[in-house]
Amino acid sequence: MASNHRTWQFKQSFEALPKSVQSLAESQFKLFRENPSHPSLRHHQLDETKRGRHEKGSCSVSITMKYRAIYVYITDQDVNLWYWIGNHNDYNSFTGRK
Repeated sequence: MASNHRTWQFKQSFEALPKSVQSLAESQFKLFRENPSHPSLRHHQLDETKRGRHEKGSCSVSITMKYRAIYVYITDQDVNLWYWIGNHNDYNSFTGRK
């Protein structure tokens, strides 16, 4: 099973979230480690878009209906690298959806 690591940018964004969202995020990360396919995570691979700023092959996980987190799997290190977390409006902008 892959290990999970958070980038410095992810940690900074995480710290800026409301404490209630931080708590929910920790619960969802725990669930992800136990069962990445759990339906409440709404786990999916992100589409490649010209406007998106996410890494190729990235996946999204729902924290709540209003917050998302993004990671990319690094095959040769067997690591899920979490590099983005934020609200859904910022998520849409970051992934090029709007």
